[in-house]
Amino acid sequence: MAGFCDDRSAGSRREKALWPIGLEHAAKASHKRPMTPSRNSASPLTETLSSSQRKALAARAMRRCWTITGTMIAASGLLLAAACAPSRPAPAPAPAPAPTPAPAPAPAVTPQHSIADWADLPATPGTWTYRADGNVTRALFGTTQSGAQFTMACEKASRQIRLWRAGSPASVAETGMTIATTSTTRTVPGAIQSGQIPQLVASLSPNDSLIDAIVFSRGHFAVGVTGMPLLVMPSWGEVARVAQDCR
Repeated sequence: MAGFCDDRSAGSRREKALWPIGLEHAAKASHKRPMTPSRNSASPLTETLSSSQRKALAARAMRRCWTITGTMIAASGLLLAAACAPSRPAPAPAPAPAPTPAPAPAPAVTPQHSIADWADLPATPGTWTYRADGNVTRALFGTTQSGAQFTMACEKASRQIRLWRAGSPASVAETGMTIATTSTTRTVPGAIQSGQIPQLVASLSPNDSLIDAIVFSRGHFAVGVTGMPLLVMPSWGEVARVAQDCR
């Protein structure tokens, strides 16, 4: 590369740079010298430059040549580095969002009816069943699926009629059981009996007039406890039979 620059770049640039000077001196010399030069005569360009000037021009041409060469080498290196550099992997796709679970259905709300409106309400699904177990006879009202929701029992040994309502009241302070018939409505005190199925129990004498009001109620009678569904039940013969067992 250095030889190439010495032969081509330095020589051509030196001639171009000194061409006007050579022409000027050549024109002046033409007036003093004959038109036909001798074989041993020197070139006008050579005569105008000293040895130090020629060295300076050669050094300047070498510096320019090496600058151009270095720039080309650096550019080639950058191109090679860019070609050899590993490409960045594509970013991983974002994970799909988790599906939003469907909201749980709201629990069914059992409507709470007032016992004052019992006569206008439909009868509670269920039937009466009579059962005798030794000294205790029972009339049980309910369905096969739900079991007995209300029980009227005669305990012959104590001569007591007990009314059993399955479930727990709203609070221990509200344990009254309200009985509504076509002739009368009364609330009797009750007590909570714990067990696998809690029960609210009220006790009556066999000769209590409320027993007769239940037996002779026209069509239906109702039992209400605070915080529990109202029961509207038919006045069937099983109720009258339990009442007669204790008299």
